[in-house]
Amino acid sequence: MLDDWKRWFPDCEPIAHHLPVVFAERWVRFHSLPGSKRYPDNEAEYATVIERHNRVLGELAHPGDDVALLTTGYSETPEPVRTERELLNLDPLAMPWRTVAMHQQDDNFSEPIFWHVFVSQWRWSPGVFDPLVRLIADVVLSNIMMVALDGRWLLHPYHGGMDVMVESRAARDSLKERYLEWIAPEWLAAGDARDVELRLHNSRKLNS
Repeated sequence: MLDDWKRWFPDCEPIAHHLPVVFAERWVRFHSLPGSKRYPDNEAEYATVIERHNRVLGELAHPGDDVALLTTGYSETPEPVRTERELLNLDPLAMPWRTVAMHQQDDNFSEPIFWHVFVSQWRWSPGVFDPLVRLIADVVLSNIMMVALDGRWLLHPYHGGMDVMVESRAARDSLKERYLEWIAPEWLAAGDARDVELRLHNSRKLNS
């Protein structure tokens, strides 16, 4: 699986918050709740979060398509480990794919820390990833991505929304037009690490 990762994401490890910075022309961000609300408070809002993820995934994959699921474990050594009990229960067949030395990336880790990315293959249908999306919305899990087996699209759910990478600027614009009401503001007033880094990156591009 994912033999074409380097073709679609050259010189970029599977670190979800790096992808929008490096491949901004192929990226779109959708928020999970109306008004850019970050966290769901009740079952109706959880249903909205899940419905939006299924709608966007339905634009990327057809029912019955095989999809790669990337999940991440964390440790202080390069030996692959899975550290999240929830992932062991929901994704028991995942296999080690690659380990990233995060302290060697531009993420300001002062101590050695390794992210261990595991991969498994799922047959997509609406609802198959609902339990994962809910745990991500609750900030229980992170750095999880659903990816086409050939790498041409990727969806990264995070607490508050989803980052989507597609094969071209034209495909990005087409997807964005279909869900304009879900688009995240270009600059979020509060922001998080992803938004701050994206602002810095785009500022550097404009000033170069």
